[in-house]
Order: sequence, then structure tokens, then C-alpha cells
Amino acid sequence: MNFRSTAPEAKTIKTLHFTPPKEITLSGGHTLFASPKRDLDVIKLLFYWPTGTAAQPQPMLARAAQSLRLSGNKNLSAEQIQEGFEYWGASANPDVSLLSSTLVLQTQKQYLEESLKWLLEQGAEPVFPEYELSVFKQVENASLLRRMQTPRYWSSRLCLESVYGKKSADTSFAGANDIEALSAPALTNWFVGYLTFAGARLFASGDFGDAELSVVDRLIGSMIFKKDEAAQQEPGSTGKPATIRHGMEHAQQVSLYMAKALPRMSMHEMQTASFVNMFLGGFFGSRLMQDLRETKGLTYGIGSGLSQASQGFTWYISGEMNSSNAEEAVEATREIMTGLAKNPPVGEELEKARRYASGQLRAGFDGPFSLPSKWQFLLQNNLPESYYATYMDRIWSITSDEISAFANNYLRPDSFTLALAGKLP
Repeated sequence: MNFRSTAPEAKTIKTLHFTPPKEITLSGGHTLFASPKRDLDVIKLLFYWPTGTAAQPQPMLARAAQSLRLSGNKNLSAEQIQEGFEYWGASANPDVSLLSSTLVLQTQKQYLEESLKWLLEQGAEPVFPEYELSVFKQVENASLLRRMQTPRYWSSRLCLESVYGKKSADTSFAGANDIEALSAPALTNWFVGYLTFAGARLFASGDFGDAELSVVDRLIGSMIFKKDEAAQQEPGSTGKPATIRHGMEHAQQVSLYMAKALPRMSMHEMQTASFVNMFLGGFFGSRLMQDLRETKGLTYGIGSGLSQASQGFTWYISGEMNSSNAEEAVEATREIMTGLAKNPPVGEELEKARRYASGQLRAGFDGPFSLPSKWQFLLQNNLPESYYATYMDRIWSITSDEISAFANNYLRPDSFTLALAGKLP
């Protein structure tokens, strides 16, 4: 048998087995989600605050406050604080999303107490040194200028501003004036209101057992947990679907971006949306990639996704192409969107997607540090713990008729705003 000419048999995965995090209440009232212990000699401790950019009163405020929390305080400079983490072989990485802020401490197991104590000491006070704030502004301005030279920046920005409104939390494109307006007092007010250690939930993963839990409880448990409700943000007013064209003199290509707002969905609807999106443009075998790239050669890459919004999700399609192919690519994209309702996947196409989706779902739980992000998604969208286990069942039970009905309700081309930016034909 010539094995080189024989395709490997596709593996069928129909079960998802994982141990969910154990929910623990520390002595001060903090909630800690502890992933199953793995013998790695490395621990990740994630601090989670349920407030992000959606609640900020001015652009860039949430990101700046979190990014600069370890940039120096009354006693030490940013370099000295960083040297302390390096001494213990640890790192501390802040991040901010639409609905949350996080700070991840990664450390060797044997130095958990020292590195956690260092983090709590150096990151507790809202001190924003003038020099570090000035450097932050310079870096952000330079990054903004680079992004503004790209068609992708303008296609996504103009599309989302049309869908949600320019002042909406779901748009939140900062300008140079917004960056310059950042001030230490405003950052301090935000920090005190939403980013104190006393208001954080915790996720522990890696080599985290009873001894490490005792260390965390001793250092953090003494803080009385302050339950901050996430600041509520009214959704932006969604405008009527539009077509936007933004020419750029020195651009070489055209960036296509289509988007619409989706409402909050039930667990069943969310699972269906994820599966239908995969057929549309969620993997290399999707209809968008196969038709526009492989068959027609209109673009090197195009895809679709569901991104978190303040009051639901945004369904988007994004790709880049030569100017001469732009109009044909738009029409082909619209035909594929309509086709998912009229001619939903059946037979081998459906089975191939099931195998891919189930494999991706299983792979998402591999590794010792995978669960915290999964549970954050559940918290942000008020979804039950059963979401992931039932999603595997949903992958194998969803029918072509259900895919058709969902696409007909949510994937009509005339319900999406289209933006083209770059070298327009």
C-alpha cells in the first residue's frame, strides 16, 4: 500500500472530559477558582476584575490604569519593581478587555509567597509617576499613527462606528487628544473604584495545591473582599446597515469589514451561533475561504468571528484583497451568507465541520492553564458551567435545518454594515 497517497483517517471526537475548577471562598471573602493541580513547578495566579473598557468614562482610561499599576510607586521605580519579579523568576502581566481587567502572576512554585507578596506590595497603591505616564502616551501615540496608516484600521473603525455609534463603548477608538487627556487623578479614581486587590476574583492554575492555597489565603485573605458590581454601560444606538467607502492615497490593497450587533443569547443560541460562524468563515475549510481564496483567488485570506460586545456580541467578516477584486469579493461574500440559509451544509461538509469543531473544543482544554479563560467567558456572559459539556453534544446533534433557520434569522447580508478602505476601485 502506498501510504503517501492515502489520506489519514479523520478522528471523530464526541466526548469532552475535564475537571472544572474548584470554587473556594478565602477567609476575607474572595472567590478563588482553582484548576486541577498539575506537577509543573509553575503556578499562574490570575486576578480578575469584572470591569473593562465598556465602563470607562473616557477612552484609554481602563487600559492605562491597569498597564501602569506596576510602573512605579512612592518608593520604587518601574525598573526596580521589574527587577524584583526577575529576581524571583516571576512575571506580572496586566491586560484589559471590553468587560474585564486582569493581572497574571506567573511564578515558580517555590517562590510563590515571595513573588505574590512583592506583587501585592508594589501594585496596591494607585501611583502614576509623571514620567511613566508621559512615556505611555508617547508609545500609544506612535502605535496609533502606525495603525492609522493601514486600511484594516479604517475599515473596522468606520464599520463599527456605523453599527454602534462613535461614542459607544463597543467602538471606543481613541484619538491623539484622548491619549493626551489622560491624567494621574483620573487614573487614580478609576483604580480606586475598580482595580483594588480587595475587589478581585482569583483563578489559580498549574502546580497549585493545599500548601499554595494556604499561602494565598494568608496573603490575600486578610483583605476584606469588596464586591464591586461591574459598571453598567448602555449599548450604543445601532444605526441602519450602511455601505462605507474610505479611500487611502498610498494604500496598495482594499480591506473589507462587515459587521452587525447580536443581542444577548441563550446557551443554546450561543452554541448555534458559534457553529454557524465556523461554516461561514471560522476555519480554513469554511465557505468564505474555500470560495473566495481557493476557488476564485480573490483574496489571500478572509474569515469571520464573534467578538464580545457590551450587551451581546458582534458578528464580523474581515479580509483584504487587491483593488481589482474588491467588488467581486463583496458580491461573493454576500452570496455565501445567503447560501448558508438556502443551501445549508449536509453530508460530508457537515461531518467534516463536526470533526473540526469537536477537535477544536477538546484542544481548547489541553494544557494546565486553559481553564481560567474558559470560566471568565462564562462569568461575563452569565452562562452555566454546563455550556462546554453540552456544546460537544450540540456539535453532533445540530441539523442542517437548524443551521438554515439560524442563518436566515441572523446572517442576511442586508443586515450587515459594509466598510471598504484602502485603494478603492
